[in-house]
Amino acid sequence: MTICGKEGVVMKEMYAIAEREGINIRWWDFAPPLRGLYWAPKDLPPVIALDNALENNTPLLRSIFAEELGHHFTLDRAAICRTYFNYRDRLAVSRAEYRAWKWAAEYLIPKKQLRKALRNGNGTLWDLAELFDVTEEMMEFRLKLA
Repeated sequence: MTICGKEGVVMKEMYAIAEREGINIRWWDFAPPLRGLYWAPKDLPPVIALDNALENNTPLLRSIFAEELGHHFTLDRAAICRTYFNYRDRLAVSRAEYRAWKWAAEYLIPKKQLRKALRNGNGTLWDLAELFDVTEEMMEFRLKLA
């Protein structure tokens, strides 16, 4: 069972956030390892594209959707649509990914609820990931932030 039995509520909240922010959600067939992307051209509404394969994997869908929302809230839109050529550009991409992951982890796994889950004996990575309905990778990242 997920935290508070609200597995569908957070998904609805994320869709509501996207709608409120004017973000279009699109579903496509991506080739692995690509599962989602955030695209925000200068003169068009931003788009979050999600892989159709996520439909049957709720923890992965929630984690990726939240990360893409994280890009919306943490990126400079002017820097999104450009080509990266050098090491400094790659570092900027890494920082952008980190900020998006941090936003997603803190959104999906609030510190107060995480502390409560740990106090209640949910000590393993997979137990916590299942409880919060996220990937183990997302949970591991969140635990490092805590």
